[in-house]
Amino acid sequence: MPDGSLIESPVDVELCRPGDRFFDYCLWEYPPRVTTKDKWHSSNLLFQSFAVAGLAETLLPVCEAIRRAIGNNRTVWGVKYANGTLSWEFYFYDYERLERQVSLTSLLETLKPFVHCELQYSEARPYFMFSIDLDESWAQPDKTLDEVNIYVGNIGSQVSSGISYALTPSGLDFDNLYYFFDAQSEYETAQEKLACSAHLDSPGLALDAILWPQLRECEILVVANKRECDGVYFSRVGVEHLLWFMQRMNFSPALVNYVEANRQYLDHLLFDVGVDYRMHNGEIQRLKAAYYGVF
Repeated sequence: MPDGSLIESPVDVELCRPGDRFFDYCLWEYPPRVTTKDKWHSSNLLFQSFAVAGLAETLLPVCEAIRRAIGNNRTVWGVKYANGTLSWEFYFYDYERLERQVSLTSLLETLKPFVHCELQYSEARPYFMFSIDLDESWAQPDKTLDEVNIYVGNIGSQVSSGISYALTPSGLDFDNLYYFFDAQSEYETAQEKLACSAHLDSPGLALDAILWPQLRECEILVVANKRECDGVYFSRVGVEHLLWFMQRMNFSPALVNYVEANRQYLDHLLFDVGVDYRMHNGEIQRLKAAYYGVF
C-alpha cells in the first residue's frame, strides 16, 4: 500500500453537469447539499482507489464496459478495506424486479471480456439487486467469477429490510439480513436491534463503540446480521464525516489525502459508510470498512 503522498485519479476528473442527479448506495435519489457548479462526481474517488491499489489498467475498462451497457450513475460502488488490503464491490439495482432492465444475465454477458463466469440465475425470480466483488485477482488472465450476491425483499417485516444470498456453483446460500432505520426518529429501535446480536456480549455493551456519535447526523442507519459478524451502515453523511470515518478505520493515507485535498469539490455529495464487527474476549473487533458512491 502506498504511503501518504497524494495519488491522483488515473483519468480526467469527472465534473457535475447541469441536470445531474445524485443517488445514495440504495440508488435512492437525494438533493445535493450545495450548488454543484464545478463540483465532482463521487466516481473520482473510486477511480483514484484503483490507482492506489495499482489496478487502474485492470478495473477502469470494467467500469467503462458497465457504463456502456447500462448507463452512467446506475452502478453503486463500494471501496472496501480489510486486513490491509483494498477490494471493491459493485451493486446493480432494478426495483422493477420481474420487469427489470438491469439483469444479472445481461451484466455477466457484459463482463465476459474480463472474467469467466458460469453462474446462472433465473430471471423469473423477484430480486431487486445483485452485486459482484472485485479484487487484485481480476488482473489475472484466467480470472473466474464464482460468487455473486443476490438480494430480495423481506415482506412482512415491520421495518424496511432485505435478505441477501450468495450464488455459487453449488447453488444459493443464505447470507445476510439488513434492517433499515430512520437515524433520527428510529434511533432507539436501531440501538435495540444492534444490541440483540449473536455476536455481542450484552452486559456492559457500550453502543457508542459501534454507533459512533461522530456519524450521528446520518439520515439512515442499517443494521446487518451476518454469518460471522454483524454490520452497521451510516447512510447519507457529508464529506467531513467520510474523512473522519476513513481516518478512524485506518484507510490508506493515499486515499484519505485525496479526499482531504479535494473536499471542496465533494461537499455537495452524501456518502454512505459501513463497518463489519464482532466481539472477541469482550472487545469490539472491526473486521472490514467500506465507503460508497455511484458511477
